[in-house]
Amino acid sequence: MTTPGARAPGSREPEGILSWTLDAEDAAMVPRVRRLVMAALRSRAADDCDEAEFDAAEVVVAELLNNTFAHTPGPAWIALSWDGPHPLVSAADLGPGFGDRPELLDEQSRLVPSLPEDALSEHGRGLYLVAELTHDLVVTPRPTGGSVVSVTLRLHRRR
Repeated sequence: MTTPGARAPGSREPEGILSWTLDAEDAAMVPRVRRLVMAALRSRAADDCDEAEFDAAEVVVAELLNNTFAHTPGPAWIALSWDGPHPLVSAADLGPGFGDRPELLDEQSRLVPSLPEDALSEHGRGLYLVAELTHDLVVTPRPTGGSVVSVTLRLHRRR
């Protein structure tokens, strides 16, 4: 796991980007990384952000981490950048992408999250919640396999 602000030798991450690596073999990393991301968000957010905004951000971060951990066979990477007024959180993985979930894609292969048809289903609400709790949700296929899911949170930066 990369700690906030730490860089791998020889890496060229732009300033202001925090990143963490998830190991597919270590489930305990998921809550640990969630706490680190939330601590980074709280330390940079404006004082007038309310707890409901932080709660929504935590649900989003947890869903991204859990989905990434559950659906990828290898490592995954979480990045937080805050170059604009709202933070951008991205989760990249080496999983199968969304091609095996055609019900989540429109005619142009864009992600369109929705609630599951079975109201009692234990799965299928995560991306819908993420879409509802963020300014936007973008999924980009990685050229080497997997996807990058990026969200713009509703928190705003301290001036």
